[in-house]
This record gives sequence, structure tokens and C-alpha cells, in this order.
Amino acid sequence: MNKTSIATAPAVMKPRERGDVVARPANHWKPYPCLLTRRELEAIIAKQLG
Repeated sequence: MNKTSIATAPAVMKPRERGDVVARPANHWKPYPCLLTRRELEAIIAKQLG
């Protein structure tokens, strides 16, 4: 019984053609701030960790 479940099988990417361009973020790209204070972030993390 060595059948692999679809959920556990790794995703197989379609091979790219030579002319396809890989979309990469610009060097100056930065994520938007979440606007939470350090205390709020620490409280969220503490709650998740238990």
C-alpha cells in the first residue's frame, strides 16, 4: 500500500519555456507595515504559542 495521497504529493511545476520571464520583486520592494505595536504583536504571538 504505497499509494501517495494527492494532498501529500509535492506540487509539480510545469517546465518553463526559454523565453518565459520569471517574475521577481524589485530590489526596492518592501512589504506594507501591519500598523501594530510591538506589544500587540508580542501578545498575538504569546497567545498563539500558548
